[in-house]
Amino acid sequence: MNYELIKKIDFGEIDGYGDPNLEKYFLDNGYWDKIINDKTFFVVGKKGTGKSSIYQMIEKESYNNGCIVVNKDFGEFPFEKLLRLQDDNFAKPNQYQTIWRNVILNLFVQAISKLPDERNTYYDEIKSYNDMYLGNAVELHKDIISKTIKKEGSLLFHGFGAGAAKETGSTYKYNDENITAVNSSLNDLIVNYFLNSDAERKIVIQFDRLDDNYNQYQDLEEYYQAIISLFKVVYTFNQLLRSKNIFNAKVVLYIRSDIMRAMASRDAESARWDDFRMDLYWGVNNIREIYQSDLYKMVDKRIKASCAELAEKSFKDIFYVPNSVNYGERKKELFKSLVLQTLFRPRDLINLLKTLQKEINKSGTFNEQVYIETSKKYANWLVNTEIANEINPVLRDDYKYVIELLRLCGSRDLSVKTFTERYNSVKHEFALSPLELLEFLYSVGIIENTWKDKTGRPMHRSIFRNEGDFDRNLQLKIIPAVWNGLTV
Repeated sequence: MNYELIKKIDFGEIDGYGDPNLEKYFLDNGYWDKIINDKTFFVVGKKGTGKSSIYQMIEKESYNNGCIVVNKDFGEFPFEKLLRLQDDNFAKPNQYQTIWRNVILNLFVQAISKLPDERNTYYDEIKSYNDMYLGNAVELHKDIISKTIKKEGSLLFHGFGAGAAKETGSTYKYNDENITAVNSSLNDLIVNYFLNSDAERKIVIQFDRLDDNYNQYQDLEEYYQAIISLFKVVYTFNQLLRSKNIFNAKVVLYIRSDIMRAMASRDAESARWDDFRMDLYWGVNNIREIYQSDLYKMVDKRIKASCAELAEKSFKDIFYVPNSVNYGERKKELFKSLVLQTLFRPRDLINLLKTLQKEINKSGTFNEQVYIETSKKYANWLVNTEIANEINPVLRDDYKYVIELLRLCGSRDLSVKTFTERYNSVKHEFALSPLELLEFLYSVGIIENTWKDKTGRPMHRSIFRNEGDFDRNLQLKIIPAVWNGLTV
């Protein structure tokens, strides 16, 4: 190993937010065309698969592509207030469509009003509405929720622009505070604007981190219904634009795949969204092809971007381990061994590499003890921070008992029957049945299916590696990295 070069590597942040070097090592797989120019409405991926990085890079690239991209971060969004703004005229899970439609339409109004003046009467009216009702709002998506009230079953919005207080008797036609009526007027204005505008510049509204506070909601069902309503509004609005051959406007949502699955189980109409989603997939089904994978390309790009001295170096050049050095039981090349400790997500791998780098720098060498210490620290983070954040909102009071159950299962292969026996031995009444719990644990990458082929070689199938569904007729096993985290 080249210990001096290892010190100089900047693997970057595990999260795309706030990473000052994102542009230098972003691995672009044609996302601009797939998201902006194609019919993508929804970008779907497990936590840590790069959704936020793509979201940010789309905005950065917009300046060079003559496109207006309006990014709205929902990390600190007043969801609790939104959940009190259900429209009583809609049955569940559609009751939040009115408020979401108002947010989206107003974001388009604000974006259009910032364009240069056009000889377009629809533009003039949009601009007048914006100046009077929206003003110079910076956090418009949050402000709308904060200013909307519910009265006698209807949603009312008073506006917060400089002229909003003077709306009574005005000539702008929007002094009807009922949001449903305002939505209808704004929708017609926006559609007619695009139909009659000579400007070809695209306007794209993007929503990210809709799931950032997912683990804080006391009523998950209400949260799911709010997100389902949003997806329906985006789908309907985007399809309306497409039906009128308007291809220079759209809304794009970024969402975690586990929440997408939860919505699908609650609303049959969600199947219509499948043709308009782009899934982020980093799995490597055949580990022998790891050096052709996007995971390896991503790591190499970060190494090369670290400094001039590393511009021509690769992972294999710097982290070469002689056969005489033992570093665990896998007997695999180091990169393969590291990847197999992850859930095949960039977030996992970068954190594991940063941990390895820190341990090597601290000890000044690489040996089995360094490898073991790295694996322990990483596994503790993976299980007790990453996975806990994902499964806690669903398991809630069952969480600590599920952890107890997993420890009882051990690290070896077992059948559904054996798992059920362990399940029944835990002195707790679980909300999910044994099979339901197994399917959930499989869906978040905690367990995998295992079997042996005709030659006796162990085979593995997991949601993150090759996206196969859980098969109750096969053996199951706790993912090694998860097991390590359970026993740290």
